[in-house]
Order: sequence, then structure tokens, then C-alpha cells
Amino acid sequence: MLSLKQNVLETMKNGKPDAFVNEWEPFPQVWDPVFYHLFNVAPGGEAINPWGVKIYWGENEPGIMPIVNDETKVCPDVTRWREYVKAPDLHALKLDWTQAKADADKIRAEDKFVHIWLPTGVFEQLHFLMGFEDTLMNFLEEPEAMHELIAYIKDWKLQQVQILIDNLHPDVMNFHDDWGAKHALFMSPDIWREFFKEPYKEIYGLMKKHGVITMHHADSFCQPIAKDMVDVGIDIWQGILPSNDIQQVKKDTDYKLTLMGGIDAAIVDRADWTEEVVRAEVARACKEYHEGGMFIPCLTYGGEGSIFPGVNDCIMDEVRKQSKIYFK
Repeated sequence: MLSLKQNVLETMKNGKPDAFVNEWEPFPQVWDPVFYHLFNVAPGGEAINPWGVKIYWGENEPGIMPIVNDETKVCPDVTRWREYVKAPDLHALKLDWTQAKADADKIRAEDKFVHIWLPTGVFEQLHFLMGFEDTLMNFLEEPEAMHELIAYIKDWKLQQVQILIDNLHPDVMNFHDDWGAKHALFMSPDIWREFFKEPYKEIYGLMKKHGVITMHHADSFCQPIAKDMVDVGIDIWQGILPSNDIQQVKKDTDYKLTLMGGIDAAIVDRADWTEEVVRAEVARACKEYHEGGMFIPCLTYGGEGSIFPGVNDCIMDEVRKQSKIYFK
């Protein structure tokens, strides 16, 4: 019987895993002090983050979102972004790494992957600063300024990645950047390639330089750029929605991209959830996507757990049952 880590590695190389990787089981998350500094808000609350963005965490919502309007917009004119956008100085922070290092050591002792989550990727940081509409319009109307601002954000993200690697030596880094909605990208594939492909090559290249498994969360329709995701160095596309043709994505990427997701959160993670519906959705995903390997059944959220109690436990129990069917 393979260990949890061995089973992940066999899945990623399309080798001989002996079960489905069960969601986040091999990837316990370490909550690091940089994260706490950036996302200083509790569920149900609002705050101003270190970039100056007003953020909130809604009740029964899986994560933090910005509040961007004419009054709160940090960058109202991208051609003057240097006047408005001031990245937090990570090197000036007095961060206490004691608990995070202890948590990482405990995970290693359990022979699991030390996993760090980095929310608010490059695209998300843009629309946190200027709003969604301005972000998309500025790709077309002010491309030079957008390239400059993206480079500034990318350089800051590289600092963040390096500081986390230096202090916690993670096995997996999960970068969160949603590039699309349920059925389409937020921009054309060519626009994505023009503005984001090279910055992400640098970010994921730095991770790979240090032997880190690269995970990218995008619970989005990203099938048109799946090959590009491989090109920039992504090992695991986490959060892949069933609206993507998951089997076709495997073929399009020559089975080089592990796909983690496929269980539709909108169907199963609800206040009125039932065990029957949850188990049926898990069984559907395992049946449809197991062929050809490279698949990890998982809720499409960017982190462990469900919003409504009991849902995730039911999912994991059903994944174990499905493993007995497809891995004999």
C-alpha cells in the first residue's frame, strides 16, 4: 500500500496509484504569518488590507472578496498607478513564524505534504485594486500601464514566494487566481497570454527552482489556456469545474497536468444538502474522470472543507468507496 505522498506522486506522473487522492488529505495547510497580515478579517467582517483594499468575508461564503466602488477604489486611473498603489513592505514586517514552523514540522512527521495557500493572484490583485470592469477595459485601453502594474505586482509576489520558501520550506504552494467564470474566460486567451503568461512563468519558475509542487486554483472555465498552464509550470490545476471537458483537457495537455476538482460545489455544498445528492455527485465525477488518470476528486473550492457541516465528510467517505471500485 502506498503512502499518501507516494499516491499523490504516482497520480501526478500517471503511474500506478492505488486509490484516488482524497481531496486535501495529503495536503494539510500551514497558515503562515504573511497570510494573516494580508487577510486581517474574520468571517462576517470587513477590513482594509495592507494594499489599501476594502475586503469582506460574507456569511456562508468560502473566501474573502473586495468591495470596490468609486469611494473605495484604490487605483482609479491606471496611468497614474504609481501614485495610488503601494505594496506592503514584507521585509519591514516583524513576523512571528513560530507556530507556522511547528505546524509544518508536525505535517512532515505525519509524512504529508506541507502546503501553503497564496490567495489573490496577479489578476485578482488587479481587480481588487481597480474593480473588475476597469481591469478588463484597461487591458484594451491602457496596455502599457497595465503591463507596468502587473510587473510591479509580480515582483511583489516573487518576494512573497521567496519569504515563504525561506521560512517554511513547503512541498506544495497553491496560488489562487480565478481567470474565468463557469463557462468562459474573463478575457480572450490572447489577452491572457499577453499579460499573464510570462509573469506566471517567473512565479512558478521560482517555486520549481526550489523543488516545490506548483498548484494553481482556478474554479473557472480555463480549458482554452490549459496548454499554457502547463507551459508556465503548473503541476496541479486545482478547482477545475465540470463545465470544462476534463477528459479533453487531459488529452490537450498530453497528460502533463493533474486535475483536482470535478465535484460541483453548487450541487453539493448547500444548506439543504442530502447525503444521496452528495454521494451521487462524487460517484459521477469519479466515473467520468478516472479514465486516463491524472485526476483528484475534490470540491472546487480553493481550500479544504465545505461551507455547510457534514458535506465534506460525506464527500471523503464516498471517495474512499469509489476507490474500491476503480482501484482493485
